[in-house]
Amino acid sequence: MSDDAVIEMSGVAVANPHGSDVPVVASVDWRVARGECWVVAGQQGSGKTTVIETAAGLRPASRGEVRLFGEPLPSPAGEAMARLRQRVGFVFEGAGRLFPDLGVAENIALPLRYHRHLTAAESSAELRPLMEAFQLERFANLAPGRIGRAWARRAGLARAMASRPELVLLDNPLEGLDPVHLRWWRGFLAELVHGHPWLGGKPATVVIATDELRPLLGIGTRFATVDGGRWKVLGDREAVSASDDPAVRELMDERN
Repeated sequence: MSDDAVIEMSGVAVANPHGSDVPVVASVDWRVARGECWVVAGQQGSGKTTVIETAAGLRPASRGEVRLFGEPLPSPAGEAMARLRQRVGFVFEGAGRLFPDLGVAENIALPLRYHRHLTAAESSAELRPLMEAFQLERFANLAPGRIGRAWARRAGLARAMASRPELVLLDNPLEGLDPVHLRWWRGFLAELVHGHPWLGGKPATVVIATDELRPLLGIGTRFATVDGGRWKVLGDREAVSASDDPAVRELMDERN
């Protein structure tokens, strides 16, 4: 184990989320160092989402060991895991799994209210610059279902960033976006990797699951694929560009 390892997965079998005894990915050996940006690519249903959820401690592994920030994952219901989750931001696919009965601002404030025990007034003061940075001010009091899927996804991102996490995991963040939102997300991800103002200019450690490699080729620093239940580390972007693996070429949308 290295002091700069943020995620370590050793001999991990990733459990099938649908309850089957057959793991969705049989064996994952993976090390994410501080400051790296990993892109984990795979077709829909390949298991890439389940891999990053397991890495974040949202799902238990069938076997093997998962470490976050150098420590084995604690009990999901314990105080140690609650403290750990303050260091991790997870952005879910689609509309971000926001609570439909809460307004956008209330959704974004949840990590501040429950992890840091801020009052409504305290969280509101801290949220203001975050809402402005993500261009969400005009939606503050609206329910997520009234703002459109792309804006709801951005609100899910703001919620994940509220606690200024050290590790950010994003599930298919660019899927289905129009050119305006796509340009904003690519700019945000580039800033996140190199140092976002919300994080005090300090680079975050980032993991992105995606159906397509090409839009993230210039953002990621390390790449892996999930294909046919197998985990494969590709290397850097030059290795991805040079790969003749049919699965990689298809994810790059260069079909033979």
